[in-house]
Amino acid sequence: MKKIGIFLLEIIIYAGIIFSILLGVNYSVDAASVIKPEYNKMASLALSGNAVVQPENYNERAYQLSVMANMKKMPDTVVIGSSRGMFLGKDITGIDDIYNNCVSGACLEDYYALFGLYDGKFGAMPSNVILEVSPWVFWIENPEARWKENPEYYNAACEFYQKVNGESLGDKAEIGFSTENPYTSLAYFQYNMEVWYNEGSKVFEENAKVSTDESEAAEYPDGTIRYASSSEHYSEERLKNVKDTSSGPCYYQNSDQMEEVDANLALHFENLIDYLQGQGVELTIYIAPFSETQCQYIYDQNTNPGFAPAEEYLRSFCESRNIKIIGDYDARSLGLTDKDFVDFMHLDKEGTRKIWE
Repeated sequence: MKKIGIFLLEIIIYAGIIFSILLGVNYSVDAASVIKPEYNKMASLALSGNAVVQPENYNERAYQLSVMANMKKMPDTVVIGSSRGMFLGKDITGIDDIYNNCVSGACLEDYYALFGLYDGKFGAMPSNVILEVSPWVFWIENPEARWKENPEYYNAACEFYQKVNGESLGDKAEIGFSTENPYTSLAYFQYNMEVWYNEGSKVFEENAKVSTDESEAAEYPDGTIRYASSSEHYSEERLKNVKDTSSGPCYYQNSDQMEEVDANLALHFENLIDYLQGQGVELTIYIAPFSETQCQYIYDQNTNPGFAPAEEYLRSFCESRNIKIIGDYDARSLGLTDKDFVDFMHLDKEGTRKIWE
């Protein structure tokens, strides 16, 4: 009996150690910012008119929640989409009352989440919307899942999806750790360990500060971004990076496997657009190009057979709804070269200006 008691005690001690590690990692890393709302200070500083240094462990979707919490009034114009639309703000568009809510890798569910946040906060939609649409938005096997990480963000997507489509989004895939207790979630522990492994000690850095150095990456008051100086401006080194990252098919979001526009995703995209237009929203669709060299693979060698159908679908749909469309996936159609890009799929700021103007 004594041995059994010692054995049980050892199990309890080991379990306590494991639980403490689980709790400690989830609280300390908190890669999805579901425990500590650390972006409130960053959002408050930015919305007060400051350029703010982006923390190393910057989670854009969690930041959007803090933006909404600190936003006093709804902007007249909002920009929603992926990082390919992050330069669209006051400087490029000339619109004073504008906010850019773009998040990296945005999928259709991100659209619903971001519109849902506005609907939840203000009970209405903005008057004008610029919607950046990348081809993988219509790719059924798109692996993007960051919209599921934060429960509040996830719930905004689900609630607005239900409101627009009259059906549940929750059955689309497993939610991961978003509905679990983040302190004790094994799935969140695994995610935090992966982020920690990939990013090292910078996952523990937080507390954004006002930017005083033009060479560092920053978030502007209108939600647009500034790259670090090595990426922000043209150089031979940057051009080499563009060519190096444009050396084959576009693999982003497994989009080299995409062959057509998924009918179900297209339907729910159209339902969203119809809802927005029904609320009196004036829409503009923005199609951001891929680099000149990347387009030689995408179109000339047909390495991404789904991209042309995606653009054809968008142009046909926009014409049917009388929606203005700006841009083209093929940089060559816009007179752009690799010198206008940061990498294979991101224009620099001046390249974006060329399209918009």
